Amino acid sequence: MIPAPLRTAGLWLSVAVYLVLPLVGLFAWGWDWRPIVLLYWLENITIGGVVFISLVRRARGGEGVQAGFPAAFFLMHYGLFTFVHGVFVIVGITLIPIMTDTPGAPFNPWWVLLAWLLTTAVQWVLALRVVPPRPGGIGSAYGRVIVLHVVILGAVWLIAAFGLPSTVAVALVVLHAVVDVIELVVGSRMASGRYRWEQTSPGRFALRRIPEGEGGPSDRVAG
Repeated sequence: MIPAPLRTAGLWLSVAVYLVLPLVGLFAWGWDWRPIVLLYWLENITIGGVVFISLVRRARGGEGVQAGFPAAFFLMHYGLFTFVHGVFVIVGITLIPIMTDTPGAPFNPWWVLLAWLLTTAVQWVLALRVVPPRPGGIGSAYGRVIVLHVVILGAVWLIAAFGLPSTVAVALVVLHAVVDVIELVVGSRMASGRYRWEQTSPGRFALRRIPEGEGGPSDRVAG
């Protein structure tokens, strides 16, 4: 089995790929926002797979299901949610340049697919083998879809509608990197064994510091 620190290293690899490839595409290959949005939508599939694997492993370990989400139901619900969101992404990539009269720059989708396959393979293997299995992270999975749909696509519309240069899409890359780093910081705290997720209400969890001794209140870190 793979220790948790190695999983953190795998996540840092993903952060690097999702940061470096878009920046190289923007500044060296003449990309616009479209391949970046496509890459970030594909990442939602990766995250969904990691959550599904984690739910299955924890259920098999006798920990039950998180927030009433059995693994099979999560797979069906998240899969449908991501598919519908993907339709919006593809439609936006196709129609926004036409509607705003800003023809998109050509790009090679194979680089996008290669980067996605690489990071997906690493994360899924680590999710299968890491010790202990990570929490389900259901909220973070849906949160990624919402951020991409509302914030990034909204920013894309502004870029196209006002004729802003493609390099403005760097803001999207930075936003994505910031979210990833925050997730890594939380994950490293979990891996240290000093923090754990605790349910605060139906469907809501908080990251709490584990008390030094048995019993006693724990300090809330994030909600």
